[in-house]
Amino acid sequence: MNQLGQQTSPYLLQHANNPVHWRAWGPEALAEAKAADKPIIVSIGYSTCHWCHVMERESFEDQVTADLMNKHFVCIKVDREERPDVDRIYMEACQAISGGGGWPLNAFLLPDGRPFYAGTYYPPERKYNRPSWKEVITHLAGLYNDDRASLTEQADRLTRNIKSGATRLLKLEPEAENHDEWREKTMTKLNDGYDYARGGFGGAPKFPMSLALEALLTNGVLHKNFNDQHRAHHGMMAMLNGGIYDHLGGGFSRYTVDAEWRVPHFEKMLYDNALLLRLLGKLHLAQPSQLYFDAITETTAWLQREMALPGGGYRAALDADSEGVEGKYYTWTLEEIATLLPADDAELIAEFYGVTVAGNWEEEQTNILYRPVDLLAVAAKLDLPVDIAVAKLNKARKTLHEAQMLRIPPGADDKLILQWNALLISGWTWCYRATADEKYLDLATDLWRVLNDQLRSEGNWYRNLTDGQLGAPAFLDDMAALAEAALDLHAITFDLDLALVDARSIVDEVLERFSMPDGGPMFYIRPPAGSDLPADAVELFDNALPSGNSQMMGALLRLARLSGEEKYLKRGEMMLAAMAGSIERYPSSFGNWLSAGLLHGVPPRELVITGPGARAAAASFLSRYRPGLLIVASETAREDVPLTQNRYLTDSTQFFVCENQVCNLPVSTKTEALSLIDPE
Repeated sequence: MNQLGQQTSPYLLQHANNPVHWRAWGPEALAEAKAADKPIIVSIGYSTCHWCHVMERESFEDQVTADLMNKHFVCIKVDREERPDVDRIYMEACQAISGGGGWPLNAFLLPDGRPFYAGTYYPPERKYNRPSWKEVITHLAGLYNDDRASLTEQADRLTRNIKSGATRLLKLEPEAENHDEWREKTMTKLNDGYDYARGGFGGAPKFPMSLALEALLTNGVLHKNFNDQHRAHHGMMAMLNGGIYDHLGGGFSRYTVDAEWRVPHFEKMLYDNALLLRLLGKLHLAQPSQLYFDAITETTAWLQREMALPGGGYRAALDADSEGVEGKYYTWTLEEIATLLPADDAELIAEFYGVTVAGNWEEEQTNILYRPVDLLAVAAKLDLPVDIAVAKLNKARKTLHEAQMLRIPPGADDKLILQWNALLISGWTWCYRATADEKYLDLATDLWRVLNDQLRSEGNWYRNLTDGQLGAPAFLDDMAALAEAALDLHAITFDLDLALVDARSIVDEVLERFSMPDGGPMFYIRPPAGSDLPADAVELFDNALPSGNSQMMGALLRLARLSGEEKYLKRGEMMLAAMAGSIERYPSSFGNWLSAGLLHGVPPRELVITGPGARAAAASFLSRYRPGLLIVASETAREDVPLTQNRYLTDSTQFFVCENQVCNLPVSTKTEALSLIDPE
């Protein structure tokens, strides 16, 4: 019978009452398939996945469909957020078969776990140019019984393809012979994919792609390329004015179904908001804007109000649906607004947020709030002084938000996920730099403590905590994001132990346990020892999340500069060199790799501050975006920090500014140091 009732994953529990005899992924389910000589269906999704819900209602809750599945297959449900390794392997099979992927992901396996077929959503009846789910399972069950040899051959091909996928990608050689040529070609290719009319990259559906925007900003500031800087700002402004941003409650939805940023798929993911906070902080440092400041403030308020878990840390996601209707919690009719606000305030809201009687999306008379015009134009049209319009608008937004919070909220996924929370730490470190508000420093340091308290046990890190139970051991993505979080915390607190004890121990563990046994430059998603999967997964693409490999490469190169250890530098440079060709050809798919490559390609710069009050003095250098500048501050002599050796005087503060392994003479004031760092 269905065995999901004892699980803690919200996604698995959503399927606990299905008539399908679901099992959780594990050795027992795999052993059952081998013993019964039955093929396996692995259905993978996550709790806030809209089409996962649709397929459940249409097929997995249907008794006739369930009977077919139970008769012919061992059926396994997987929460992709808890088991990214399982998801990665079978997603690669799906992409190899169809050229695409997504969730729900439905893979068909031989009893030993090798995939022979995979697809995504299937309707209950033939439509959308897709066969029905019943047709698919009936056909594949028949093939397994009547022509198993062909399925075994297909499984062999797919498994070889999965095992060699990363190797094929790494065989792409860079065409450029030097960094400047490589950078020029890569940035030209990245800009070719930019949507100059609507902001961002690509068409519908449209994703934030914050990592690609960060690469534009990094290159723009490093090389005074104002066009790249402008595009990074343009892309973020398009999102902030669009429906992907929640104009009442703060926070960003996962993507929009259109190319204009107007119609969101309303689920909100922790990782998107963590990465967008990081980008907002950098943008605000580079070119301060009240819109950036407000978005940082509002998104943080939303995280604390709606995403904070009772025991500390932040939940994984909020669903798109409430009361069974997508977007119901976030959308408005003009009539609803008119009943809550005075007539002139309702008119102001309608003009500023594009609200109409007919509505602006698929639900009749229902509106998604977005900003089609700026407030100056609205104030002029309504003959209002701008300051009065701002005051009225803020008051009206507060009233609407209070009414919204009385609605039935979307469902929540309460998993505490290590990687996503570590990304949030990094995001808040950049918000602290951008605003100088101690609140963000406190949020980042408190979250670091929570992760150490709740996701570390007996010296081992774990992927997630759900309903009081620890999940699988941490994956590469978790460890890499955690190392980066420690380094980002060091960069604002100047606590060298965060980098040289915490980050170093994490990086050393990854080097020891996650490395490819053949000496390859990359790391497996999980340690290869003891895996129950048919292949060891390697993830290289930066998609909605930065890949664990790109984050590890960045952490290695940063740690090498602080520690002076050659092994970190050598491995990081080896990884970057192996990826250079792929980055050049597909830069929007490797945004995090690209940013790290851009930083590594310029002469290193350091500001070293020693002596009494060094850490306090260092904090005053955080208010400008200087990508690649390493700031080290130490009030006591430390032998494990090469940059501070022989640079400490007990009775005075000294500032050392170095570039490209050449140091200026020390100076004794912040003003003198700034003149050396920013000579223009």
